[in-house]
Amino acid sequence: MKAESITMQLSGVHDSATQKAAVQALKSIHGVRSVSVDRHSAVADVTFLPEKTTVPAMTQALADAGFSVI
Repeated sequence: MKAESITMQLSGVHDSATQKAAVQALKSIHGVRSVSVDRHSAVADVTFLPEKTTVPAMTQALADAGFSVI
């Protein structure tokens, strides 16, 4: 299985607590290998297995946690 990486611009990340919540929302998805969220730019870098999850699934997990992808 080959991992893919994407960058997502988020709305709602503005401090360390929301940064951690966004990371947890993404890491909870089966197939997500690694997550890095920069709280200053509100950018998430995600490495995932496309056979296990999709970008819409990640977007929905973020929405369920109170974030939106811009």
